[in-house]
Amino acid sequence: MITTYFVLCCKFYAASTLIYLQWTVVYCCFVPNHTSVYDIMTGVIYDDNFTTHKCLWDENYSENPQRYTSVLDRCNSLGLIDRCIKISSRQATKEELVSKHTAEHIDLLKSTEHYNEEKLEKFSSRYDSIYVHNSTYRQSLLAAGSSIELVKAVVDGRVQNGMAFVRPPGHHAMESEYSGYCFINNVAIATQYLLDKTATQKILIVDWDIHHGQATQQMFYEDSRVLYFSIHRYEHGQFWPNLRESDFDHVGNGSGTGFNVNVPLNDTGMKNEDYMAIIHYLLIPLATEFSPDLIIVSSGYDSAIGDPKGEMMVTPACYAHITKKLMSLCCGKVIAILEGGYYLKSLAESAALTLRALLGDPCPVIESLQQPCKSVMESIGNVIYAHRHYWDCFKYNVFYKENLPEIHYNFFDEKPGIYQTRNMYPKIDTANFDIILNNIITETNLFNPKIRVGLISNVNEHSNSNFKNNDIYQYLKSKIGNLHVLMERQSTIEEFNIVNSLECIKEILNKPKYIDEEKCTKINNECIENNPVFNKYYFSVGPLLQIIDSIFENEIKSGIFVSSISNIGKNEDSCTLNASIIGANYAIKKYFLKRILIIEPNENVTQIYSNDQILVISMDTLLNGSKTNSGNNHINISWSKKILNEAEFTTMMLHLILPIAYEYNPELIIISSKLYSNINNINGIQMTPIMYGHLIQWLSTLANGRLIVYEQDARDDSMYRKKCLLQCSKALLGKPISKLSLKNLLNFETKDILLNNIKTHRNSWKSLQF
Repeated sequence: MITTYFVLCCKFYAASTLIYLQWTVVYCCFVPNHTSVYDIMTGVIYDDNFTTHKCLWDENYSENPQRYTSVLDRCNSLGLIDRCIKISSRQATKEELVSKHTAEHIDLLKSTEHYNEEKLEKFSSRYDSIYVHNSTYRQSLLAAGSSIELVKAVVDGRVQNGMAFVRPPGHHAMESEYSGYCFINNVAIATQYLLDKTATQKILIVDWDIHHGQATQQMFYEDSRVLYFSIHRYEHGQFWPNLRESDFDHVGNGSGTGFNVNVPLNDTGMKNEDYMAIIHYLLIPLATEFSPDLIIVSSGYDSAIGDPKGEMMVTPACYAHITKKLMSLCCGKVIAILEGGYYLKSLAESAALTLRALLGDPCPVIESLQQPCKSVMESIGNVIYAHRHYWDCFKYNVFYKENLPEIHYNFFDEKPGIYQTRNMYPKIDTANFDIILNNIITETNLFNPKIRVGLISNVNEHSNSNFKNNDIYQYLKSKIGNLHVLMERQSTIEEFNIVNSLECIKEILNKPKYIDEEKCTKINNECIENNPVFNKYYFSVGPLLQIIDSIFENEIKSGIFVSSISNIGKNEDSCTLNASIIGANYAIKKYFLKRILIIEPNENVTQIYSNDQILVISMDTLLNGSKTNSGNNHINISWSKKILNEAEFTTMMLHLILPIAYEYNPELIIISSKLYSNINNINGIQMTPIMYGHLIQWLSTLANGRLIVYEQDARDDSMYRKKCLLQCSKALLGKPISKLSLKNLLNFETKDILLNNIKTHRNSWKSLQF
């Protein structure tokens, strides 16, 4: 039974899924545990009027109405549009347009409404890669106005994020010149609106269209309120728009110096690993330090596999991963506005998976990421060199080289007086890419259980109290509402035998402090059942196995194991073995998993009972200490500081852990940690609750979101512990978490520590061989 009620809310910002801004009626519902109540509010704008703008004299023109319809059709086929909040479209006003364009620019376009076809083509020939239709003026106004309405909806709190399916695209439309299929700069108009009309102070524009958005760059080149970050094909100026200003050394001017970031791609065939290297090494640290109020994506998909203009190899799922990384910033306020993309099948799938990511669905698994190509790593190094004086995250970067980068510009053609208008884009046979993309789509598992996270606690043999009455649960409920609680269960002797080898069981049972060796010469159920070590697992491992079962039976996406308060002394081990290894072996044997990643953020406690199907990454404070790397299945990251600051944590995650994790490509991730407010173990590293939240967010893009937070044991009920579990819960639910701070926190010591760890593991991992 669903219980509903209505609440009148005052003007109060909260990025939760149940609260609107301003005085508004909020619909709330409490539903049974088998239904998810944690859907992110995603706005979407579309309008069938976007199909009217078309080329009258060339039916093969790349920018055509089918781009819009193919995207809508694919989103509808996946049921995505019905899950979104529809935002009404509208035309932009003259006042809004002249914030970034001249009045003459607008009036000239308006004058074409009544031109005949001959006059339209003649008008179009005056501009680079342009055609004009009688509907172009009004449709351009509709695209700009709709973009404004979507960003307003996010800032007002009506939705958390959103996507605008608009055309014509906009990022090539300059102040007084039409260019590259663009007439009005939709992203720039929406950005300027927020700066002028709202309290928004800092906006990050991410332009992943394969063509450089030169117009957006020009419009904010001297504005420090806007950080423009563009990834584009350049080839030393030989790729359109063939501008010298598209290279890495154009960093902004005046107060905007350092706020224009160009990542030029000087080769074709770039893959997922090349784009993700840019995201991990440049965009995320830069964006985290900039700390924007909102992110707008110039969302072009001509870098996707099969697109004849981009000639790149980025798969549709990769856009979902990038989108999720952006959602970890600025409280999840991300808006994607459609730009380019000209291979319809690839465009539609990529846009749909972007919208799916905005809705909070798990990222589809992408293939194991390998070594980024030499060309992209050179561009990354050049960007760091050009911006090293403006951003703290680049001052002590491992990719920084003191040698002045060479600048090559190889385009010297003059602009023609009259531009070609016909037969510019001969029809291309896409049959081969259709087969490739159909296979990719078929093999992509769009895993999306209704419940995003399930909580469970230890079965307490001395108490029958329900976990919902637990202080931790009540704290989480007060902050984020009801959470799905899994049924508690105990592990069985059969499960104990399944996941442990005979040698392992003998070692456990024959510990002198527990039982005489003579009493356990024969391994049997009675011997196991009477052993104190097994009794500890009997009540602690069972709930972990329940989470694993619930995940792989598609009941939940992820889970959190909340440990009951323990009375164990400081120097006494809670268990002889790490229960996360038990859980991993259980998942391998019951669900036939091949790769499980275990992360130990603050201590190396994993024993030797591992195998080639489990990768363990441990962190401790012994720099070049006595602990050694036990092969490719155990990575020990040594850090010389007891406390990690947020910049050091971010650097370690983005340059070491995430590249390895993406190369390993796990099917399940277990975060095994001790949430103590004071780590007494000599090897422990203290992390803040916010760092735990970001750790979960960054890793949850992998393994279809199948991630378990396992609290090893609890020795206090501190506020630190509660805040850690809160941030982990928010991250798994897709709720906004607090921002990290990266300013003035890195130094040469940090760089040396990171380089030492990279050198230690470089030979085993291609992703570290840059």
